[in-house]
Amino acid sequence: MAYIGGPLVLIFNWNTEYFLYSLLAFWFTVHLGISIGMHRWAAHRSFQPRNKLIEVILHFLIVINTVGSTITWSGTHRLHHKTADTDDDPHKIDGQPFLTKLKYWFNFWPSHHVSPKSIGDLARDPLHKWFHKNYFKVLLIYIITLLVIDVNLFLYGYLVVTMFSIHWISWITVGAHIWGHTDHEVGDSSKNTFLMGLLMWGEGWHNNHHYKPGTFEFGWNWKQPDIGKHVIKLIAKPESLRYRKVK
Repeated sequence: MAYIGGPLVLIFNWNTEYFLYSLLAFWFTVHLGISIGMHRWAAHRSFQPRNKLIEVILHFLIVINTVGSTITWSGTHRLHHKTADTDDDPHKIDGQPFLTKLKYWFNFWPSHHVSPKSIGDLARDPLHKWFHKNYFKVLLIYIITLLVIDVNLFLYGYLVVTMFSIHWISWITVGAHIWGHTDHEVGDSSKNTFLMGLLMWGEGWHNNHHYKPGTFEFGWNWKQPDIGKHVIKLIAKPESLRYRKVK
């Protein structure tokens, strides 16, 4: 819906003030919800939030990005890391024709099987289970709330923000396997890109991530900016942080 609705809002209902607000909202929502919450916390368990309130906030931000629950998204993402660039990889980009890459950019992925064992840790967790079961209810309540307050809040606060978010996510899911440079031989097409790393709270250091997927640190030195790891240090239990092992 956001792929079509977002552009239509910008074309037929332009509002400069709401547009600027949507950019700011997207900037925090996608990085806190997807980069930190969905990716580094849920999928890779590289840290544990300090308390349940932070967990609930992360879950809520994950839901309103509209890319699935932590259980479904993490299952696919873990399979991607396990089978990267093989025929079993649901996110295989390397060697695909342009139209297939374009289709993947818009989240039309091939069907794939995820073993329940690979997400057993999430499936046993009460909060992950609750938000998975009530995913669409939470999303619908959020959308209705925006509509009741102000139609423009729905148009810009949901459709436009979500449009930005899903394209931003695709920039890593697809783009970070096409553009950039390889610093570590990992047997797949993952790339590091300074601009992506700077703008995307560290997600652009994708080759680093594939080399050491368990660590919450994606940028490894001052030349590799990673806003996300600094935010995680503020919201995580210090003893839960999984650091990159330095050789």
